[in-house]
Amino acid sequence: MSLAPSPAAPAGTSRRLAFDPTWRSFTTTQGGLVIGHLLAAAADLAGAPPRAVTAHLLGGVVPDAEAVVTAAADRSGRTGSVRSELRQDGALRAVAQVLTSAGPPDPVTETYPPSSVPGLEDGEPFELPRDYVPVGEHTEIRALGASRPMGGGDEPRLHAWVRIRGAELPPLVQLGVLLDALPPSLFAVRTVPAAMPTVELTAHLAGPPPETGAWVRVDQRTVWSDHRVAVDDIELRALDGSLVASGRQTRRLLGG
Repeated sequence: MSLAPSPAAPAGTSRRLAFDPTWRSFTTTQGGLVIGHLLAAAADLAGAPPRAVTAHLLGGVVPDAEAVVTAAADRSGRTGSVRSELRQDGALRAVAQVLTSAGPPDPVTETYPPSSVPGLEDGEPFELPRDYVPVGEHTEIRALGASRPMGGGDEPRLHAWVRIRGAELPPLVQLGVLLDALPPSLFAVRTVPAAMPTVELTAHLAGPPPETGAWVRVDQRTVWSDHRVAVDDIELRALDGSLVASGRQTRRLLGG
């Protein structure tokens, strides 16, 4: 039996960049910003919108130091697969496998749509502590519900309207930041902060990324944890209630 050859994969791409220190979360660059650049690099190479991404953050990305982002296609065509990498000082710091699909996303049909979506007016302005997360300078947050970071509550859930302010990020880069915009959901049941860096994130994109500066509702909760990792589920919705993306991320609990 003979098989038709698959379309030739496009040549890889490479770009150099450096992250401003204001994008730092604790000691290194926010993981969502890194993932956003990996997403954008994959989409640019494929010439098609991403539909899913699985990213591993293997080491901290230092601000104000050159980083190299590369993308190479494992498969091209109507359904493509692109591997993006970020290296700094020659070391692999982050890698993502991105699934792309030719043509714009169609409107999604949700099997279990939410019964109601809180309005922007329901949110209460909230600022992240700059001492720990300088990246908070770039986000405007309106918290929903009773849970707050360091609030010592009963439920490991954070729920808020979020938008990027003061930065003209490309839509896919912005989407990466929004997927990682809130602190770990376990912060809602704590009263003191702790380092819980994201080490893995998987997301499925339901539609085109929101325009730069658009409000997005972020609903995030810890679904399980042990002494080493915590797993958060996350959902992003636009102002009209439409699903933007859903995801799950693994956070490492430093110190056990």
